[in-house]
Amino acid sequence: MKWDGKLYDKSHSFVSAYGAEVLDMLGDIRGKSVLDAGCGTGKLTIEAFRRGARVVGADADENMLEIARKNYPRLRFVRRDILSLGYEEEFDAVFSNAVLHWIKDQKGALSSLFRALKGGGVLAAEMGGTGNAARVLGALGEAMGKIGKKFENNFTYCGLEYAALLEEVGFTVAEIRLFERMTPLTEGGLRDWIRQFCPQALESAGEKSDYVLDYVEEKVKSELFFDSLWHVDYMRLRFKAIKEK
Repeated sequence: MKWDGKLYDKSHSFVSAYGAEVLDMLGDIRGKSVLDAGCGTGKLTIEAFRRGARVVGADADENMLEIARKNYPRLRFVRRDILSLGYEEEFDAVFSNAVLHWIKDQKGALSSLFRALKGGGVLAAEMGGTGNAARVLGALGEAMGKIGKKFENNFTYCGLEYAALLEEVGFTVAEIRLFERMTPLTEGGLRDWIRQFCPQALESAGEKSDYVLDYVEEKVKSELFFDSLWHVDYMRLRFKAIKEK
């Protein structure tokens, strides 16, 4: 999927704001080599740098990387897919925020991250978990059905069973939890959220895309519009895993 980096930074800055908690899971990273896997526009990459890490940001989307390089020219950003990072025991720590749920081959992604870590290295990550955005995506599916289109959910959402997959790859799971986080949206509201994260649906809807957006808003408004803001019913899966020496 081609990302709109400007829209991402403008309307979805909450993604990196919450991601600082993932960085916290790594502890003291001063002087350590750290990989930001799926760095986007670099907002967490620079935070890792400010905490003293020797950090590299990797992302598959050139549009995102262009913004990251422009905003943080002192940092190193590389274009690499998580499934084929190509690193072998190069990092003391890896973190990934709001990325893994875009990848269907979860075992392949985790294996790539495992290989990138040195022995004793730490992986900290957060991704969409089972039930993430269920109200919004359910309403979107209904809207698409009403115009005779099929909605394909491109996200890979997992629950606590993910621990077994981490262990299968070779990690030791230090902590893992699935939790609800009702997330307020800022400028652009729910419509921009759908435009950013479900663009294929709107492309398929074509000239009926406004109908789809209107339908979703009307369907979920009673549950997801409050305190003068739109919200999305997020469920998050957050974990910390160790590559033993």
